[in-house]
Amino acid sequence: MKRVLIIHGWGNERPDGHWHRLLATALRKEGHIVAYPQLPDTELPSLAKWLAVLKVELDLLNEAGDGELIVFGHSLGCLTWLHISQGDILKEQASRVMLVAPADPDLCGEVPDFQMDLSSPGVKAAAHKAAQSTLLVGSDADPWLPKGIEATYATLLDLPFVLVQGAGHFAVEEGWTPWQGVINWVNDANTDLSVR
Repeated sequence: MKRVLIIHGWGNERPDGHWHRLLATALRKEGHIVAYPQLPDTELPSLAKWLAVLKVELDLLNEAGDGELIVFGHSLGCLTWLHISQGDILKEQASRVMLVAPADPDLCGEVPDFQMDLSSPGVKAAAHKAAQSTLLVGSDADPWLPKGIEATYATLLDLPFVLVQGAGHFAVEEGWTPWQGVINWVNDANTDLSVR
């Protein structure tokens, strides 16, 4: 049994068919404990409010017992995880983290409290301390990552990454609904993420 936290992004209200929602359902059917909270004020999010909700969810997962703690973030949810890693919210180190289509902080001017300097050694150190392993997943055609995942995140944070050709921002409207590869990854970190 794994304990899984899914952190959605900006404007996401957990719609039917979204790969997050399908991931949560599939993992629950497999017997895993899954937290997939609706974060408040999603159209104009507040970092403080999001962190308050996620602190409770992480506490509940911690209280649920043993089993790997696995975290998924998407878009602004990835920046949220990096903020979590720098604070005092985590009571335990995550086993594995997957950050999918992390938004470039420079494009998040409308939500300035989510921005951060990814070149800061403190951000890199916190990301490595918060999880035993972190995998970045990006696309070659993501409008929220105009400089690419390698230049924006992987190089600065010294993290491995997987590039999925033509995946855009991994959004429902781009066809990212069922995503078997990410479900498989929960049980096998070496799985092929391109499997749909």
